[in-house]
Amino acid sequence: MSITGALSTAVSGLQASAVQISVAAHNVANLNSDGYKALEVKITSQVSGGSSGGRTFSSGVVETKVLETDHPVDLAEEFINMTIAKISYAANAQVIRTLEDVTAIFLDIEV
Repeated sequence: MSITGALSTAVSGLQASAVQISVAAHNVANLNSDGYKALEVKITSQVSGGSSGGRTFSSGVVETKVLETDHPVDLAEEFINMTIAKISYAANAQVIRTLEDVTAIFLDIEV
């Protein structure tokens, strides 16, 4: 995977985490609303790739879909979803920081 592909994948993961947190917050805010049915986020990962000049490359994309459920909000489940999203967000942010460090090392190479 190229640096650009890894960066694209990490940014896509950050966006998916943001959607997860937003939906969980929306569900918690509507916890006591009459007739409100919880929303849930379905996250799927896809890897795409190709080749050019004898080299192969790949990039990942994280897709999110927000779906209505037929059940009320479960507060414990929402806090679990928020925790998972927080950990995922932190992991993807670390990938970006690491890519920044790697890029800095590449640019410091003396010839």
